Amino acid sequence: LLIAVIVGYVVVRLRHLPIGCAWEAFREDEIACASLGIDRPRIKLAAYMLSAMIAAIAGAFFATRQGFVSPESFTFNESATILAIVILGGIGHPVGIALAALFIVGMPELFRGLDQYRMLAFGAGMVIIMVWRPGGLASTRQPIAKLGAGAQETP
Repeated sequence: LLIAVIVGYVVVRLRHLPIGCAWEAFREDEIACASLGIDRPRIKLAAYMLSAMIAAIAGAFFATRQGFVSPESFTFNESATILAIVILGGIGHPVGIALAALFIVGMPELFRGLDQYRMLAFGAGMVIIMVWRPGGLASTRQPIAKLGAGAQETP
């Protein structure tokens, strides 16, 4: 847990540095970044390196905890759980992802008798969140303009 908190803190701090701003701009519009003089290969490589480092840290702790890792260690349920955590939490929102992880990992423990409905609950939760909060649980972005039903006819 301490390692997860440290990595989360580093990621949040990096987002507020110039490289984090460049990553966000690159994510939104790669061509505009190039026109601003941002070195695209360097930014891509730095993002790839950081994500690989975080994955390596997580993999090292997972392998240490498991003792043995094989392809059978990762079933469909684990993949669906991770996908549900990211979608419910909101891509790019570390706090939302942490809340979604607590919710998704904790809820099956509370409703252990209803284990056969777990995937149904994940799917329903993802659909509800995508309709209710498209950016995830902790999304702070609001639409600039709301789309209406169209122009009204004037008499």
